[in-house]
Amino acid sequence: MREFCVKCQKEVEYKVLKNWRQKIVKGFEVEFEKQEAICNECQHLIFVDTIHEQNSENAKKAYQEKVSHETITIIESIMSKYNIGKRPLSLLLDWGELTITRYLKGMPPKKEYLDVLKKVNDDPKLFDDILQKNHQKLTKIAYEKCMTQLKQLGLSDQYEDEIIQTPVITDEETLNANLEDHHDFTFDIASTDEQENHLEYNDLNQKDKIFDVVNYILSLSDDLTPLALQKILYYAQAFFKVFYGYHLFENHCEAWDHGPVYPEIYHKFQSYDDMNPKIGHCSLNEEERFFIELIMRYFGCYSGKSLERMTHCEKPWRETRKSLASSQTSRKIMDQHLIESYFNEVSKKYNMLSITDIVDYSTALFTRVL
Repeated sequence: MREFCVKCQKEVEYKVLKNWRQKIVKGFEVEFEKQEAICNECQHLIFVDTIHEQNSENAKKAYQEKVSHETITIIESIMSKYNIGKRPLSLLLDWGELTITRYLKGMPPKKEYLDVLKKVNDDPKLFDDILQKNHQKLTKIAYEKCMTQLKQLGLSDQYEDEIIQTPVITDEETLNANLEDHHDFTFDIASTDEQENHLEYNDLNQKDKIFDVVNYILSLSDDLTPLALQKILYYAQAFFKVFYGYHLFENHCEAWDHGPVYPEIYHKFQSYDDMNPKIGHCSLNEEERFFIELIMRYFGCYSGKSLERMTHCEKPWRETRKSLASSQTSRKIMDQHLIESYFNEVSKKYNMLSITDIVDYSTALFTRVL
């Protein structure tokens, strides 16, 4: 292995040392394995791009694992303390009904959502207030379980009369009508100032579903790059077709020199300043959002350059550009049948029985490009 050494002012052989380091990531102290390249001649530290990327990804994974562990501990505490299930808790907080389930499966929440869970866990009175505001989102049985538990904690005595008078939905009544009701108690994740700084989602073509997908991806990450966004879109589209039999969105990608690119997204999201989720209605259903979250978990942990190299290993991109030089500009459309065929073969090769098995492919592919 050779790399340029600043101290020696030449290319030199180097060795890689591994050790465990602590680092503060988004307010959390995490421990991860850090690699360092050392010049064999002067023993000076050398910067190696691939090692730097690996260290960043190791730190990010350690952060995700720590946040996931803390989140699971808090949620389990809430469920035990207030005698509430996963789905009722999601509905009570005015979140998607599978949100708590995803967090318990290891999906790390954004800081704003984790802060909400912490407050609810630490303050039974806050939970009590939310329960009274949003009680119609729960079944009668779920509501009464929470009320009984709160009384044991010394709360909710003042609501005893309201329990009898206030209508609560029964197990047989549908909850769907309440899922889109935002007039009750809700946590305002984005401040008024932040909302004013966002572009209105109506500025985008709402008929084009790809923008809803992009918007949801951006809502899941604070540090995604335009390059990484393109590749995550590509993998989301490819694997969604494998598991669900239809396309997540109806847009073609092109085989650019840096990997698959969706031109309409490239022109809208070219810089870091553009990488903010837009305020507005999202057309994605619960299943589609869950799938995107898994793709973010399995591919969003890698840098844009790593994802680029990963797509360069795959047949659809290579086959589309086989007559072109490596850095040659191209607007060639990647054939959807070629993409579908390749990822169907991937699914068979890695024996993917469920969408969670995608992690085996992403891990193997990343190891290949190191």
